Amino acid sequence: MSSTAIDTFEIHRSKLIGLVYRITGSRAEAEDIVQETFLKWLYADHRNINSARAWLMKIATRMALDYMKSASVKRVSYVGPWLPEPFVEDNRTSEQELGANNTTPDKEIELDESISMALLVLLEELSPAERASFILHDLFHFDFEEIGEILEKTGSSCRKLASRARLKISRDGIQAKQTTNEHAQMLTAFSNAIKDGDITGLITLLKENVILHSDGGGKAIALLEVLQGSNVVVEFLMDKVRPDFIAGESSDVAIRMTWFNGSPGLIVRYNGKPVTAFNFELEAGAIKKIHALRNPDKLCVFGTL
Repeated sequence: MSSTAIDTFEIHRSKLIGLVYRITGSRAEAEDIVQETFLKWLYADHRNINSARAWLMKIATRMALDYMKSASVKRVSYVGPWLPEPFVEDNRTSEQELGANNTTPDKEIELDESISMALLVLLEELSPAERASFILHDLFHFDFEEIGEILEKTGSSCRKLASRARLKISRDGIQAKQTTNEHAQMLTAFSNAIKDGDITGLITLLKENVILHSDGGGKAIALLEVLQGSNVVVEFLMDKVRPDFIAGESSDVAIRMTWFNGSPGLIVRYNGKPVTAFNFELEAGAIKKIHALRNPDKLCVFGTL
């Protein structure tokens, strides 16, 4: 294997990981599948490959879809609501004190709704073929003939698959209307309202039909159903979440802001170990959805401080 071929693969590695993650919802599985793609690339006959990008995307997509066949069975028996594993980019892992005036300027880091928890949860409603067609066309800008070759379908059928996918998720769509700083300011306001026990203030931060997903996977205490409505969500936050935020004033518990899944989120740590990761979807200056990851298997990506 020449260094040129290896360099070619490395040029596409991050895109491949992003593609497979969006299909599978698993960063760990994305890493594994991309590594398998690399091994196949090692032994491929490069003389017969016209486009390295198309070839690599095809192999990675097909393996991701094979994974989804088994994953769909496992998710049916998953304990409580399922949320995707956090996606943390290497250049956005540093944690900040809430309210610190050092948020990265929007022109340097932009919100990425294409990898948001909200969109990935919606993608779970799609069939694997719909999901792949939508992601490859709308997010990675493949034409439908290329997608047809990858999925072993006609281009017209892939167009229909992508269209059906958009209809199924159109009620929410991909809407990045808040800036990074506005998002960070909302996290600070949310944290302060909970710490202060400010019920009225917290209600003003939430949409009336706000949704709370909590994923413990049967391995940590979490809701076994999705909550909806500002009153019931506020009651839960004040009763079950506020004790940790108050304890955050002690040396054992720390609450920090960090970047994952395309936007700033909150990480609650106990003795340096992550116990909850909060990710928010905003709409018109209010919190529309709260995703609370509690499954320790999914929190390990944040490491221990």
